[in-house]
Amino acid sequence: MGSPGAANWVQHARYHIDARLDVVTARLAGREEVVYLNRSPDTLGRVAVYLRQNVFAAGSPRREELPVTGGVRLSRVSVGSQVLLAMPPTGRVFRRARAPGSAGYQVSGTIMWIQLPTPLLPGDSVRLGFEWSFTPAPAPSDGREGHDGDVFFLGYWYPQVAVYDDVNGWVTDPYLSGAEFYMDPADYDVRLTVPHGWAVGATGTLRDSAAVLSAQTLSRLRSSRGSRDVTQVIAPEDWQSGHAFTGGGREAVWRFTANNVRDFAWGTSDHYAWDATSALVVDSASGRVDTVAINSFYRLRPQAAAWKVGGARFTRDAIEQMSAYLWPYPWPEMTSMEGVLESGGMEYPMMTLMQGWADTLSLAGDLMHETGHMWFPMQVGSNETRHPWMDEGLTQFDVAQAMRVLYGAPRSGGRPNDSEEGQRALYLATARQGRDAPLMQWGDLFPDDLYFICYYDKTAQVLAALRGMLGESTFHRALREYGRRWIGRHPEPEDFFNTFDAVAGRNLSWFWQTWFYRAWALDQAIDSVKSDGDSLAITVEDRGLAPMPVLLTITRSGGAVQRIELPVAVWLGGARRATVRVSPSPEVTRVEIDPDSLFPDLDRSNQLWVRGGGQ
Repeated sequence: MGSPGAANWVQHARYHIDARLDVVTARLAGREEVVYLNRSPDTLGRVAVYLRQNVFAAGSPRREELPVTGGVRLSRVSVGSQVLLAMPPTGRVFRRARAPGSAGYQVSGTIMWIQLPTPLLPGDSVRLGFEWSFTPAPAPSDGREGHDGDVFFLGYWYPQVAVYDDVNGWVTDPYLSGAEFYMDPADYDVRLTVPHGWAVGATGTLRDSAAVLSAQTLSRLRSSRGSRDVTQVIAPEDWQSGHAFTGGGREAVWRFTANNVRDFAWGTSDHYAWDATSALVVDSASGRVDTVAINSFYRLRPQAAAWKVGGARFTRDAIEQMSAYLWPYPWPEMTSMEGVLESGGMEYPMMTLMQGWADTLSLAGDLMHETGHMWFPMQVGSNETRHPWMDEGLTQFDVAQAMRVLYGAPRSGGRPNDSEEGQRALYLATARQGRDAPLMQWGDLFPDDLYFICYYDKTAQVLAALRGMLGESTFHRALREYGRRWIGRHPEPEDFFNTFDAVAGRNLSWFWQTWFYRAWALDQAIDSVKSDGDSLAITVEDRGLAPMPVLLTITRSGGAVQRIELPVAVWLGGARRATVRVSPSPEVTRVEIDPDSLFPDLDRSNQLWVRGGGQ
C-alpha cells in the first residue's frame, strides 16, 4: 500500500574527486574514484555511467540549441587496477553483459557503459576510476550551469554512476537538456583547485577551512553559526585589501564532504560577496532544535540588488518554513548562489543556483522553490526525468503554503506561481484554451509550452483539490507519510497514490485516473433551482469530463447556511445531471457550488444561483 517492502534496496556509491579549474582557458580537469556498492540481489556484468556534459558535444541529441564545447574527454577509465580500453563502435552500445575477458567501455551520447572484467556480485563492491576534462559551456548554457567569466558554476560535471533500481534495472534515459535527473544517494569527498582569491560554495561542508580562509573571514563565519542574524563574511573591501583568504601562491584547494546526497555541485568567483546566517529547525516529534548553516554568495551589481537585501535571509526562511510544513531539513548546511543563469533557478543537493534578482519578492519565491527541492527530490528520490510532477508539482504546492505563512495573501506585484490563487489562474487559463495534457507523460515527451504550466501549476492545483476533498489534516498527514516512507528511496507514482489511499482509508483510483492520466477539465454548474411539490429541486450538471464531488452551500433567509455534498459516485455511474431536494422553508436565497474555491473549476460564473437574479 505505497510502502517499500522489507526487501527494498537502493544502490550506493562513495565518490572521491580531485578537480582543477583553469579560469583562463575555461577548462576543468578531474580525477575520480568511485566505490560502487551493489545492494541489489542481482549480479551485474556491466555498469552504466552518465557523462552529462556530452550534451554539449557535436552530434549529441538534445531538445534545444546549445553551445558546442566538445563534451567530455576521457583520458583514463579503470576498474580496480585494470585500465579499460574504449570498445570499437559496433552500431549499437552493449546493454547486456558480454563474456568475461571482454572488459571495456563504450560511450553513446551522455551514457557510458562499462563492461566489468568480473561480474559484481550482490553485496559486493567495485572500484571505478576516471580521468576526464571538459570545457564548461558559456552562459546561458542549458539554463542549469556554465560560466559567464565572473562566475563558474559546475553542475553534473563528473562521471556519475546511473541508477540501477528494483523496477527498471539500469535507468539510462539520455540527458537531452530538457527533463531533469534521477540519481542514487551517495557520499562525496571532493577537492577543488581554483585560483587563489576565488571563493567557492558547494554541496556539503567545507573542511580544512583555515587552509583557504583568513582569520578574519573564519571569525565572521563562526560568529554566524547558531544565530539568525545575517553576517557579512566577505565584503567588497575584503577583496580589495586581500584580507578574505589566507596563503599565497596561484591556487588554493577547497575540500568539501557530504554524506547521503544524490549529487555534488559547486560554484566559484572572484567577485562574490558572502553572507551567512543560521536556520533554526524544530523537530516537532522530539522538540529538539537543530541549526542549519546558511551561506549566500552573490555579486554586488544592480541586477542582483535583491541578493544583498535577502539572499541569506530568504534561504534561511525557506529552510525553516519547509522544515515546519514537511519534516526537518537533514543536512548541516544550505547554500544559495547567484550567477550564470538568465532566468529562474536550479536545485542541487544542499545548494541552489539562481539568477540575479533585483526584485526581493521574486527572489524570495525563487529561493523558496529551489530550496523546497531539498525535500522533493533530494530526499524523496523520484525519477524527475520520467515523472517531473513528483518533484516540481509537489514543490510548487509547498511553495504556496510557505509563502502564505511568511507573506500572507498574494500581494500586488507578486508572482502568480508563488500562490495557490496564481497557480490556479495560470493552469485554468491554459485549460480553457483546450491545451491541457496528462501529467503521466515522460518529461522529454511533454510539449515544451506546457511543461511549466502542467507539471508545476496543474499538479499544485490537483494537490489543492485533493486537500479540499480529504480535509487539511488527512491530506497533510498523507503527504508527510509519503515522505517518511520514501526518504532515501525511489518511489514510483503508484507509491504516492497508494500512500494517500492508505492514509485516507479510501480508494481514490478515480481521482488519480482523472487528474494524472487524463487531460480532463472540471466544470460543474447549477442548471436550475425550482419548486418541485413540497421541496425545492436543485439540479446540477457535470459539464466537463473530470468527475468530482459537488460541494453545495444553500443559504436561507435569516442567514442560515446548509452544506450538502453530492458524492462523486453519481458521476462515476455515468450521470451528467443530478438533483438535490431540500426543504423550501425558510426561503432559499442563494445556492452555490464550492464557495470556498477548493476545486479548479473552469467556469465559476455558472456555479452561483441567487433568488431573483438567476445564475
